[in-house]
Parts: sequence; C-alpha cells; structure tokens
Amino acid sequence: MIARGYPSLREPQWGCFEKDQAEALQKVGHEVVMVCMDTRFRTFWRSIGITRKRVNGVVVYNQFFIPGRFVQLFFNDAINNRWKEWQWKRVFRCAYEEQGRPDLIYAHYMWNIKYGVQVNKQYHLPLVGIEHWSEMGKEIVLPSVVKLAENTYPYVNQLITVSDSLRNNIKKWVGNDALVVHNMIGKEFTCQPNNTPHPLTFVTTGSLIYRKGFDLLIEALHRINNQLPKGWQCNIIGGGEKMAELQQQIDEAQLNNQIHLVGQKNKQEIVQLLQQSDIFVLPSRSETFGVVYIEATACGLPIIATDCGGPKEIVTPQNGVLIPMDDTDALANAILHMTTHLSDYDRQAIAADCQARFSPEVIAKQLTDIFEKVLAEYATQ
Repeated sequence: MIARGYPSLREPQWGCFEKDQAEALQKVGHEVVMVCMDTRFRTFWRSIGITRKRVNGVVVYNQFFIPGRFVQLFFNDAINNRWKEWQWKRVFRCAYEEQGRPDLIYAHYMWNIKYGVQVNKQYHLPLVGIEHWSEMGKEIVLPSVVKLAENTYPYVNQLITVSDSLRNNIKKWVGNDALVVHNMIGKEFTCQPNNTPHPLTFVTTGSLIYRKGFDLLIEALHRINNQLPKGWQCNIIGGGEKMAELQQQIDEAQLNNQIHLVGQKNKQEIVQLLQQSDIFVLPSRSETFGVVYIEATACGLPIIATDCGGPKEIVTPQNGVLIPMDDTDALANAILHMTTHLSDYDRQAIAADCQARFSPEVIAKQLTDIFEKVLAEYATQ
C-alpha cells in the first residue's frame, strides 16, 4: 500500500484513511506492507532516512530527508520531482528487498498512484489506485491536476473512487471510469447510551479551513441562539489555518460560552465527544466522501450535511438532513428542525445502518473482490 503516512500521537489524522483500510485488510487475512514518503514542512523533529515499524500487524516503511519546500526554494519543478522519485524508489526498494515481492500495489491519492505507475512499469506488478483527493472533486478542476490525472489514471489496472460524485467528476474531466468503494469507519466508533443529563450539544470535526464551512455554522448558530434550548453547546474538533479567524468570529458573536474550538483530538477523544453529543453538523463546501459523517452516524448521531458531493451518498431520511451548500438560512432552519424533532431519530438504528454500509468488514470484502479480479486479469496478460 502506497500511503501518505501513518497516524501518530502528534498527528492522529495523518494517513488515517489508509491506516483503517490497512488494518481491515490485515484482519481478513491479507499481508499488508505500507510504504510512505514524507516531504511535508513541519516544525517538529522526524527521523531522517527510512524508518520501519509494525503496528497491529501492518508493516510500515516511511522515508524522510528534508521538506520538499526547501528543495523548491533552490531548484525547479523538474529537479524537485526527480528528487521525490528517487526517494520513493529508495523506500520502495527497501520494502521490496526486506518483505519480498508483493502480489499487488494499492495506492491512495493521485500523487501516490503516480509512483505506483512507476512501480508497475519497473517491477511488472498489478496496480490498483483509489482516489480521495478533493482537488478532483471540485466543480472546476485545475489544468495541472487534470494533466497529472491524464498521465496517471490510464495506467492503473483498476481505478477506485470513494463516491459516485467523485467518479462522475473524474469521468467528466479526465474520461476515465472507476469503481466506487466508500471509505470505512474505524472500529473505535460505536454507539453508546447518552442518558446522563446534559445541555443540547452539537459537535463537528474537520480541518479548520474554508472548505469545511465552519464560518457558516457559527453564523447560523448566532442567528438562532435565542431559539435554541438554554445552555446549548457546540464543540468544533480540529486544527488549521482558520482557527484564529473562527475564534474571532465566535468572540464577535459573543458565543464564547457556547461554541468551543477544542483543537485536534485523537480517535478515542473524538469518539468520546461524539458519544456525549446530540447532533453532528458539518456544512462543507466540498467533500469527496466525508468520513466524519459516518463516524458520527456510527456513534448514533443524526447529521446535518450539505449537498456538496459525497455526503448525499451517506445521508438518508432516517439519519439526517441534506441542505444546499453555502446556505446559512437553510442551515439554521435544519438545526432548529432537528433540535425540535430529535426524538424522531433512533440512535441505535442509525448506528446499525452505518455498520451495514461502511464497516471495516464490508469495505475490506469489496476491496478484496476487486484485488482478486485484478490479479486474475493480470495473470492472463
């Protein structure tokens, strides 16, 4: 598996999609080796060179030398790309020599699928690529992204996307078709009774960036503050570039006692916050799928989401409400409606439906079927 990285205590969300799939595949009997290359700019220390670890049965190789931003300062894009390719070949060769020849390469995200294409050509290994990248889900896809896709997607043995909306956008902009396998929920997310008396509590989670629409949520709650039950609370989980701006918006709305930016949390802390809440709200402006929505429904929460791509494949009349994107009035009305009809939502039924559609066992079976089909077809070539 070619992945972004593997979650750590410091960065619990980095590579979390890949981790969940790797461990689910391992659990159903596959041997999974994860190969990662880290070129990000971060202020904390990371081990230089290739590191190895085994986590829950998954072998993880990671390579880091220097952040790619430093290379870009002194060299052009062509040299920077060759530098990344050299690093990638080095870490893959190390995993190949130590773990043996794999049956199949499975790459997450376009830039990693690109490296998978190189492996396919050099080692003659079948390649499956899965696309999550939000850039390919945009209404207008950048020409540079389209060009990279055109030089990548046609060379995989099977392309997968995480939603029908992303599949349709790829077909529109690049012309390649794909199979759909949704993201899975982590095994940590379960429904627990929420019988302790508490104020009405909203919760949401995601990177604090414009695309997630937290500004819309704060504005909507500000508008209907006096119509909500006294003492209501809202916890916004996550970190990012908009934190200071969002805090200023909360301050100006005088909602410091109700809306809280609680920062990044690990999976266990997120689960606890979800289980202690009543309603999940995330008015995203774009989502290729929306794992946080199924994490919420796995905990039994009804959800409010926007019709911005992937969420429309998650939301049902039984588990939530889908509203237009960038519509603060619709968001405020949906919050008020769900607040007054909260007893209509069956938390246990919401959680059971989520497990039936997005559990690790279900998604691992879908992936295994695809892998076996690709291997069978590759053997006849």
